[in-house]
Formats: sequence, C-alpha cells, structure tokens
Amino acid sequence: RQCRRCDSSRRSKPIPTHTMSSFNSSVLGLAQPLRTKGVIDENNVYVNNFSRAARPLESDVLIKNGILSELKEYGREIIPARCHDASNYLVTDSICDELYAEKVVLGFRAAGLNVRKLVVPVMTDKSGETSTEPSKTREVFDQLVDEIIGSGINKNSCIISLGGGVVNNICGVLAANLYRGITLVHLTTTTMGAFDAAIDFKQGI
Repeated sequence: RQCRRCDSSRRSKPIPTHTMSSFNSSVLGLAQPLRTKGVIDENNVYVNNFSRAARPLESDVLIKNGILSELKEYGREIIPARCHDASNYLVTDSICDELYAEKVVLGFRAAGLNVRKLVVPVMTDKSGETSTEPSKTREVFDQLVDEIIGSGINKNSCIISLGGGVVNNICGVLAANLYRGITLVHLTTTTMGAFDAAIDFKQGI
C-alpha cells in the first residue's frame, strides 16, 4: 500500500534510483518534477519526497507492506499533526468499502484520530464492467461536499482517499474546493493510482 505522508526526519538508508533526464518545458512555463533518492528507515518503511520547481508544491511518499493493518501504530504519522484534533474524512468506493474501509477507519480511530467514512458508489460502465469512473461526476461530488460541510470541517481537517485513481481524483478536487490549504492523504489501492493520481498535483472530475 502507498500513502503520501511521512515524517522526513526518519529517513536513513538510501535506495538507488535512476535520475530523470533534463526536461525543457520553457514553452509551457513548467518544470519536470525532480526524482529524488528514497530511503528505508529503521522500521523498514520506504520513504521518499518529490517536488516541482517554481510553485512550492511537494508530496511525501510512504510505502510499507501491510500498513493498513498497522494504522494504530502508523496512523498519527500518516496523518499530519495539525489534523490530529480535527474532523477528518475517509472517502472510498463501495468495493474498497467491503474490503478495507472498516479496518482502516477503526485503525485510525485506534490511533486517536477522528475519522468519518464516506462511500462513492461503484456502477456498471458502458462495457458492462463494474467501475467507479461513472461516479466521477459533479452530482457525486456535490453529495460528498454536502455531507462533509454538514458534519463539520475546518482548515486543519484532512481528506483521505482509499481506492484507485477515481477516488484519488475525487478527493483531490474535494480538498481543492472545500478549504484552502486543507490536507490531502491518498491510501491508493491500484497500480494506476500509485503511479499517477496519488502522486500528481493534477486532479479533476
């Protein structure tokens, strides 16, 4: 499992990485994110950080096998200290809800965090496959906003996504619109989410 929050002071043993080639994007006025070396800390957790030049945007990455079963121990590290006394919201889809969500919510609560669960429906797409993609709509977004605002939110709250790229995207838009500077944490459950939606600054529905 992968999430985007860690304590950078715990970094220790370096891991070899490949350096990305330089990227000239002056036409777009953008800069390619720099690839940094990750480390394995004393608890055998992989830790990394990436950022983009110009605007001060960055994300921490934490990877540990079985971390969803150890949230009582790691929950207060995954969720920033500023959020520990706030109302936090875990957004998941109905498939992940059956597989992980209750365990994750209970784990965070065992760590002393106030976390409430919201579920995005999984639907059948045009191909006949079950997917969360049809839920990436303004209507679903508005329902989530109403539930969160109705339950209470402030600048120290955290939006936590538990699911694949669609859930990651929905939560990114929630965090961007609900409160300026609110915290966003992804617990991504798919390869696409881990390599794209959960580690990118671009989110949309």
